[in-house]
Amino acid sequence: MSNFKISNLANQLGSNKLNVLNLNKSQPNWNIKDVLKKTGIKKLYLSNVNEDVLNLSVKSCKKTIKNFDKKKIDCVIVVTQTAKKKLPSVSCMIQDQLNLKRNIMAFDIGLGCSGFVYGLSVINSLLNSNTVKTVLFVCVDTYTKFINKKNRTCRTVFSDAASSCIVQKINTKKNVKFSFLTDGSGANDLMENDNNIEMKGSNIFHFTTKNIPKLFDDILKKNNLHKKDIDQFVFHQASKIVIDKLTEILELDKRKVFKNYDKIGNTVSSSIPIALENLKKKNKIKKNQKIMIIGFGVGLSAAASIISWI
Repeated sequence: MSNFKISNLANQLGSNKLNVLNLNKSQPNWNIKDVLKKTGIKKLYLSNVNEDVLNLSVKSCKKTIKNFDKKKIDCVIVVTQTAKKKLPSVSCMIQDQLNLKRNIMAFDIGLGCSGFVYGLSVINSLLNSNTVKTVLFVCVDTYTKFINKKNRTCRTVFSDAASSCIVQKINTKKNVKFSFLTDGSGANDLMENDNNIEMKGSNIFHFTTKNIPKLFDDILKKNNLHKKDIDQFVFHQASKIVIDKLTEILELDKRKVFKNYDKIGNTVSSSIPIALENLKKKNKIKKNQKIMIIGFGVGLSAAASIISWI
């Protein structure tokens, strides 16, 4: 199922912790209790003025490589849409700040909530072609720096975070497969406009509930599997209403559907790797178990895969 191994998962959340209920103090006209029923998100993590995608990434990466021989790293890939500067790439600055060797590949991928799965597909190709053997893979965004304080839809959902892991090639005849979906006609449903992120929540919800079931069926078919064969379903942690609806439509065993949005909010492309890290720490994923991962959102785009935990 997988020809790569994911290890050394780590993350770094924004340092400013926010209780969503406290937003009523600054926004008394918001019905926060009603919002909470829909989102299920109780706590958010916001980056402070001194935090950005680079230093959040470096903090996370230092945890990842703490007990790892960084000389083995021959590629750095960063998924982000909120880099502090348009250039240079965040990946190149990470190479320098972590003092990694110079004869390596480094580049950024400009994607949001589907970015982790997209990034894995790129890594899979690089590993299969023997271009690289060991990748430092980072997902990071600071959406809250681009959210107007009066924007209830976004402000009650998004957190800032970086996640990092090591992805290495392993010897196996199996090959991980991916399924993708893109609908650029919905680009305006989640976009940055005049330095402010705007989201049409109902449109994103419709896109997700309409298209993710198709992607779900497609990735099962590609792997000749049935949903009963999957040990864990890890969806992008968008919100309670989204995860609950997908669970209902797909008729999934709730015990197999991971959730942590209530504790940390929607961390964009970091949500899936942070979920995998949480599952590993709780010993809920074991060797050879099959995990379906599906990311969806800004683009509009979505991607799915089924990986065997190694």
